[in-house]
Amino acid sequence: MIAAKLKMWGTLTVGTALLLSGCSGSTGNGEKANETPSAAEGSGKEVVLTLWGGDDFLKGEESPGQRMVKQYNEKNKGKIRVEAKYMPWAEYHTAIQAAATSNELPDVFVTPQNVDIRTVVANGWALPYDGLVSDNWKKQFAEGSFAEGVNVIDGKTYAWPVTGPTLSTILYYNKDVLKNAGLDPEKPPKTWDELRSMSKTVTDKGKGDVYGLVFAGGESATASGINKIVDGLAAGISKDEIGDGASRFNYKTGTYAFDSRAAIDSYNFLNQLKIDGSILPSSYTMKLAESTVLFGQAKAAFFIEGRARMWIIKRDTPDAHFGLAQVPTQDGGKTSSFYTRAGGTGYLISAKTKHAKEVGQFIENGFAAPLFYEKYLNSGVALTPIESINNNKALYPYPEFNQFVQLHKDLLHERPNYAVRNPQTAQVIVELGALSQPKIKPSYGEILQAALAGAQKDLPGALKAYNEKANKGLDDAINKVKGAGVNVSRNDFVFQNWDPAKDYTTADYSQLK
Repeated sequence: MIAAKLKMWGTLTVGTALLLSGCSGSTGNGEKANETPSAAEGSGKEVVLTLWGGDDFLKGEESPGQRMVKQYNEKNKGKIRVEAKYMPWAEYHTAIQAAATSNELPDVFVTPQNVDIRTVVANGWALPYDGLVSDNWKKQFAEGSFAEGVNVIDGKTYAWPVTGPTLSTILYYNKDVLKNAGLDPEKPPKTWDELRSMSKTVTDKGKGDVYGLVFAGGESATASGINKIVDGLAAGISKDEIGDGASRFNYKTGTYAFDSRAAIDSYNFLNQLKIDGSILPSSYTMKLAESTVLFGQAKAAFFIEGRARMWIIKRDTPDAHFGLAQVPTQDGGKTSSFYTRAGGTGYLISAKTKHAKEVGQFIENGFAAPLFYEKYLNSGVALTPIESINNNKALYPYPEFNQFVQLHKDLLHERPNYAVRNPQTAQVIVELGALSQPKIKPSYGEILQAALAGAQKDLPGALKAYNEKANKGLDDAINKVKGAGVNVSRNDFVFQNWDPAKDYTTADYSQLK
């Protein structure tokens, strides 16, 4: 349903496009809007700016986003007042679609999920930041935070990287559980064998009350649950076989990795934990919120999940004693995770804003500034895109955050970005919905869930068929976009010089054939 509604982003109606392009001071591509003074300039009236988003950092009065807005409003009382509105994503998608159709977009809005910045810009819905923020504003962000074809379109900047680098999988270990089982609470498992042995010891000592591993099996269709564990375990196997996070895409070969040996071996290991009886029984149908609380309540020793679990464990079970480590590997070696600093989503300035100057001031001095990011880091949600803030230990909310920061530094590498190589690939992604192709059913997670439940007897065959659908889907999307006159090819997604153990740099792009 949501996907169908969002298709309008790629096929904006002529009427709406004309309304947007006819707005005061705008050409539809934003070139003149920055030259237009604020409608309130010289009037002495307080300018009211509207901000809409679906991110949790805007949820609730105590969220870092709402606290930033309150402080910004106090500093600018009588001049600028920001009204920030949080909505769950499903509600946000409906609201932003209605606002665009009625020509009443908020002054600042976030791209809907599975919608690319380039699509929004091409439809004339956004203004560039150029001329509204200073050159020094961009310099505060880490190198690589702005890239042509990603958040810079035709040389103009439309968004900034809202968060810093994020690990998709972390091993959380409950120190009280390990101690009660006679294990060293300061020595988490480094290998699969150690994870299996320690899980079995905990389960045996737990006598039906405490288990080795908990996970959110009821979240299999998302980026959590069984597929999160398989992805985390697979990241430590042959680097040439692995895919990148939720997309399971191998940038070295330009093909999907859903059926790789790494994925199958990782699933088999998880299944072995099941055979051992080391998995908390309710894990197979449990939601993420429940599994998080049970881990915090010392009902399981280990929990393999994303970076967001840390602050949620602290929030929901503040007395929990836990540590963080890299997900164990087969041989105990170092694993690798991947990210790109410049992202294809973010917060945009509406082409319909009557207060472009004030919006620029808010972004530079409030939303994309230490005023927000110091609160964001201190909340423990994630790292920020500003390294000087990430390195300020005075802002760390609790001791575990030191491990959190160090893991990100040790394990993350910047991967290749097809949009940097060829900005036109963004149109292929719009066609797919996302590189991971969420439209394919049953999903990757649902296949793994069925296998673990015993309903899917041929996992390798099912994953092979899924992989073939994904590769065909990418080819079909490329051919469809090419048929419309766009210069793209499958080769745009192939980075034969990618070394997953290193950052992919600007120099690496220049060496591509």
